[in-house]
Amino acid sequence: MNDTRASRSRRLATRLIVGTVLVAGCGLPDEGRYIAMKDAEIPEVLVATTVAATTTTVPPETEAPPTTASEVLFDVVEFYFVSANRVVRTERLIVSPATPTQVLDTLLSGIDPGSESAGLRSALPRRLAAAIEVRRGVARVSSTAPFLSELEPLDQRLAIAQLVLTLTRRPGIGQVIFEVDGTEIQVPRGGGDLTAKGATVTYDDYLGVLSTRD
Repeated sequence: MNDTRASRSRRLATRLIVGTVLVAGCGLPDEGRYIAMKDAEIPEVLVATTVAATTTTVPPETEAPPTTASEVLFDVVEFYFVSANRVVRTERLIVSPATPTQVLDTLLSGIDPGSESAGLRSALPRRLAAAIEVRRGVARVSSTAPFLSELEPLDQRLAIAQLVLTLTRRPGIGQVIFEVDGTEIQVPRGGGDLTAKGATVTYDDYLGVLSTRD
């Protein structure tokens, strides 16, 4: 009797041990853990499944066009200087647009050393300062005393001729008037006669001292 009960107890314990081993062998995860599978244990259907990768082509950066130096434009401007007591025409290049102020300042600066200026001179004093204003085709040249009064009469005439001939060759200027310290003055014409105070002069007034040399 006792042997029968002992046998039954041993068989029940054996079953419990086997059941425990079987549960552990199923690989069920405990909380918060997982069990890694070997490569041989991964189902073939999962191994054969692939994910297509999307390739994005990044366009190359657009290169900026090469930087080029800005093109500088010039105007051909007529200037008048003195040769053997006559006024002759010369040409210079002035950065475009050549304004009346640029032209006047260039004339007052004298002979260009880099140009073909052999035998030429300017009757205008190098220290002379003047401003110009153009209205309705009339250029008003303003200066301060003594202006040209320190020059000999012939050079005064040639100096005025330089100013008038140069300025009236510019577009939009047909006449010139002179003032000193805010007062309009008389100026000599090409023939030596004086204008009335505030009278305008033109290109034709100085044809008498204009050289035909070109």
